[in-house]
Amino acid sequence: MTVGNAFFSASSAVVFFLAFCAGAMPERAHAQDPCRVAEAGHWVNPSARTQQIKRIEVESHCENGQLVARMRAFTKCSPRDCKWGWTDAYRTSNGRLFARFPGFFGAREIQVILMGNRIEALVTIDPHDPREPDAFHAAILSRE
Repeated sequence: MTVGNAFFSASSAVVFFLAFCAGAMPERAHAQDPCRVAEAGHWVNPSARTQQIKRIEVESHCENGQLVARMRAFTKCSPRDCKWGWTDAYRTSNGRLFARFPGFFGAREIQVILMGNRIEALVTIDPHDPREPDAFHAAILSRE
């Protein structure tokens, strides 16, 4: 083997390794894009019970030099899942992604905690009727 062939073989191995790592760690590749929040994507909870979070979708982009994010959530319902619609999402001081979904009977708030290829969604339901108690549930969702 000549020196030139050895160099080409070693270079090919390095390029292959880097390409493999980029595909194996998509959240790291997303983190390098300043217009994409790390939580961006589709997340699913296959073990959701009725009225619990079954799916969360997060999108982000840059607009006039500012990062803009939005979130959509689905709960398990019958005969098909209930969709909460899109709402703005914000980064809180503790690093979580936060979204508030206003509704006719109350508001729902979701805080998302990123954990690699999973997220924990902390869901608080705040009814408008002061006689109704607040409700809370948490769910672990996996990247789809």
